[in-house]
Amino acid sequence: MWSTAILAEKTSQILVISNSNDEPYQEAIRGFKAQISAQGKITFTELPLSQAQSSASAKEIERIKPDLIYTLGGDATRWASLQTSRIPIVATMVLKDDVFRQSPNVTGVSLNYSLRIQFQWLKKFFPSQKSVAILFNPTENSSNIQEARQLSQQIGFKLVAIPVESPKELPYALEQLSNNVEILFAIPDETVMSVNTAKEVLLASFSNKVPLVGLSDNWVKSGAFYSLSWDYEDLGRQSAILAQKLLGGATVQATPPEHPRKITYTVNARIAEHMDMEIPQDLLKNAKMVFD
Repeated sequence: MWSTAILAEKTSQILVISNSNDEPYQEAIRGFKAQISAQGKITFTELPLSQAQSSASAKEIERIKPDLIYTLGGDATRWASLQTSRIPIVATMVLKDDVFRQSPNVTGVSLNYSLRIQFQWLKKFFPSQKSVAILFNPTENSSNIQEARQLSQQIGFKLVAIPVESPKELPYALEQLSNNVEILFAIPDETVMSVNTAKEVLLASFSNKVPLVGLSDNWVKSGAFYSLSWDYEDLGRQSAILAQKLLGGATVQATPPEHPRKITYTVNARIAEHMDMEIPQDLLKNAKMVFD
């Protein structure tokens, strides 16, 4: 059992490595520091990933000998895990859960909500629609599609799974949106849903009047109907609770990664109007952001 009393006995050294200085990352760091500092004496050392990757900073890590590393972003997490297999790493701001499986000393809070949570919210926004399409690369997402099939049946949707093995196949896949598809549901997929394909996917959604459930606030701002989103400060606080357990003596193996505990979402009211959709007032009122 871990105890906050253990934290109070010594000053813990925490190294913070971040992909970016953008505001969401800073919010997560503030939340992390506020939560964990309330439980004991902590000394923080912050390194941007670009600086951490220098050979001098690698030696600095050896000098600091942190008790724990807090990483923000996939690149920062992968880099830190290559530097040490001994020091526990708590990661957040990562969209894909495989980063937690690649190293035995990494746990944290992903940006990814469980598919069950995502389908439950899909039902709130689309209580009467049935046909849901997902574009996916079978190499990357076959297991997620199997889970999505089961969930769609349980919740009352008909899943239309459209495989896309390369970007060249994407135009043909998007043509199928005109075949009785009511919703296009995005899942993280490097082949289908990336910065390189976003414009093409959004245009197909708009022209076919098939609302896209996006991957982030930026997708919604650019033309997706809605997306689940994040309270970044709370992601930091949730990460700090895991860090407290590790600093108190828990093992990484006994501290599994978590999905975000606080669910927020963003809505594009302009897209809803274009697609002749009505958004229930309670969903509009409780949205993190509404683009109109």
